[in-house]
Amino acid sequence: MVEVKAPSVGVGQTALFIAWMRQMESERPDALFRDPLAAALLSALSEDPVLADVAEVIRQTHHSARGFPTYFAVRTRFFDEEILTGVRGGVRQVVTLAAGADGRTVRLDLPAGVRWFEVELPEMTEFKDALIAHSGLPLACERHGVAADLREDWRSALRAAGFDPGQPTVWLVEGLLMYLTEADGEALLAGVGELSAPGSRLMLEHLKAAMLEEEGRPVRERVEQQGARWLSARDDLEEWLAGHGWSARVYAGDDPRIGHGRTVAPLPACWLATATRDAAHH
Repeated sequence: MVEVKAPSVGVGQTALFIAWMRQMESERPDALFRDPLAAALLSALSEDPVLADVAEVIRQTHHSARGFPTYFAVRTRFFDEEILTGVRGGVRQVVTLAAGADGRTVRLDLPAGVRWFEVELPEMTEFKDALIAHSGLPLACERHGVAADLREDWRSALRAAGFDPGQPTVWLVEGLLMYLTEADGEALLAGVGELSAPGSRLMLEHLKAAMLEEEGRPVRERVEQQGARWLSARDDLEEWLAGHGWSARVYAGDDPRIGHGRTVAPLPACWLATATRDAAHH
């Protein structure tokens, strides 16, 4: 049996928190998705003291922001659909930046030939590889865990893992940009652009600017209880992405057009974007 060792508290708490949100959704009769890896993660680490801390944060979240977990369900379903649109349209290369404990490589119904690269910090990559092996869940595609710090030269590590920048790619940047400085976010998006062949697609999430002001303080404090911190936010995603060579459609996280009938809490206030690569940039 493969041993699954909990990552450090900051990394572990965030991964567990999101896994718990996905597990809660999976148990609903009207679930927007079902994530067996979330259940496997919670089971594997059920004896770890980190879990008790996360449980308390989740209880506080439920008490103070009704509908808050619904945002994670809507976000997950939105990106699921956009990724599937890309791969069903012929793209066979997917990259998730800061993949965490995301279960898409075991739960999405992917066409044959998809190669999926999950870029994460070395500690989290080791944890995720062990978790998937321990779970016994069959992979839906060819999966590559890529150990790299996204604030450094992650592109070389991605290429070394077999990524082909000459082929179109579906990129997913979920739950990441708000934890990077604005400068690091710019560098990340520039790096993605350099590796994106014509036909590539990009999905990303970012915070609304108000979340770094007084309006966002209650949610910021909960995030900081998990050992994380928001460092950037912006309201100009369409223009920002256009400047990097992408044509984007942007939705508010609580936009009923993407909510599948769910009511999403106004906090945290986020943007969800889906974009295609402009041919002129290649």
